[in-house]
Amino acid sequence: MLAFALAGCADDTAQPTSASESSSGPGAGTSGETTGVDPTTGMASTGDPTGGERGLCARLGGPAGAEALAGRIGTRVTKDPRVNAYFLNTGAEFAGKAGCLAGQIAVFAGCEGATYTCLEMQAAHAGLGISALDFADFVEDVAAALEVFAEVDAPTLTAEDRAALVGSFAAVMTEVVEDPGSDATLYQRIGRKPAIRTLVGAPGLAGSWLARVAGDAALAGFFGAADWERLGTCLVRQVAAIDGPAVYGAEVDPPPGIEPGVGAGAPCLPMAPVHAGVTDGAMAPIEAVDFVAMLGHLAATLAAAGVADDDAAALVGAFEPLCPEIAVDDLDCPGFTETQSFEATELGRVVEDGFYDGTPASMTCHEIAVPADGIDFVTAVEVEVGVDTGYAGDLTIKLVAPGGEVVTLVSRPGFAEPADDGESCSGDSSNLAATSPLVFRTGGDKDAELMGDGLDSSGTICQDDGACSYAPNPGAAQGPGLAALAGTAAPGSWAVCVGDSCGGFTATLQAVRLHLAQQKAP
Repeated sequence: MLAFALAGCADDTAQPTSASESSSGPGAGTSGETTGVDPTTGMASTGDPTGGERGLCARLGGPAGAEALAGRIGTRVTKDPRVNAYFLNTGAEFAGKAGCLAGQIAVFAGCEGATYTCLEMQAAHAGLGISALDFADFVEDVAAALEVFAEVDAPTLTAEDRAALVGSFAAVMTEVVEDPGSDATLYQRIGRKPAIRTLVGAPGLAGSWLARVAGDAALAGFFGAADWERLGTCLVRQVAAIDGPAVYGAEVDPPPGIEPGVGAGAPCLPMAPVHAGVTDGAMAPIEAVDFVAMLGHLAATLAAAGVADDDAAALVGAFEPLCPEIAVDDLDCPGFTETQSFEATELGRVVEDGFYDGTPASMTCHEIAVPADGIDFVTAVEVEVGVDTGYAGDLTIKLVAPGGEVVTLVSRPGFAEPADDGESCSGDSSNLAATSPLVFRTGGDKDAELMGDGLDSSGTICQDDGACSYAPNPGAAQGPGLAALAGTAAPGSWAVCVGDSCGGFTATLQAVRLHLAQQKAP
């Protein structure tokens, strides 16, 4: 697909190839016509180089005719939404690179002295992701442009000549196409730019994304002064830029009626400045809930259009990172915060009787590794512990964070210990069961020091009194609370430790669950 090469054309990156050079070598016929493919231009050689201006070149109109044909092809493809996303980007404009195509055509036609000095086909198209469907549509545009060219500019050009020229383009398919199945990218699978234009739509196009947004009373106020035509164009380009050929913000002056509202002097803009200070009719700024509602309308549009679930999720997910640039409450944006849970069960870790001396080293600890995933800063921590024991007042439970912070969650409930050293016995006499785990969180329902009050030695905390959620109370221990871990790094090793200060009742650590609310770098 020769015109796609214009994105990579350069005037001094290939050895010049002349019309006479392209007529010799493998595939040369015996009747003065050649049938090979020139390795530099990539074009099939079926012209009549020996005829020079008397053969195909003459019927084409010479080098000037090659330039005119290249211009008609350029006009056709830049107006074709099936393929023009490759050309409507700064640096990839057809007009500035049409000389490459004209040179290719002139060399193919056997025009005397014609040379081609641009990139070879494979190098010029590498990384563009051109599909077989793109290629077929481009060749169709070439055929249509040739038909007009023959009628208007070159009436002596025969049907055979036009077929030969089209064939020269078709011959380079394997050097140009990188996506033979036309399904390697989201852009291709959704249906390329024509389908994206339909999905984005307009306020009056029922079922489209913009129609759904315009009809949402909670969102419509933000669009009171919107240029819907420009907004639609920029959204189409934004979707087509996810993994397709469009480059958002690199708009060029398009042909009339193509990509309305944008141009070299009016490019699509970054999210933050466009949305800064935008309010609805009640003067309320854009919040994360509004952004999520926009994405909800996109998801509904994709579902109604029959877009595959995985592709729809990928498209919606590609927009999520823009939320912090748009919403004033960026911490509530999707993908900006999340809660992850890590657990270990059926541990069977025996806690040694009477061994606790106030340090984690004297406790039975279970470590949980938290990986880095880009949402790495703690906003809140909740710890769930399942222990079997016949005497809750013997126990101290601590959390050790990756940064070395030691948070005491409970220290011998029901006992006013003079120091956090494990000396003296002991507090509440009620039981703990791993099947009724304790939850420690900031603002928990009950003070951890009061754990088991109201129960006797036959009762089981949480199971019998319904008190399962506790606000940490460190007793005599020093150190931070759970709230102090906000802003620390989540990745690393977290340890939940249980210590026993008195003999007589063996405790067993059975389950640990760590719930971390995390966010991206604040």
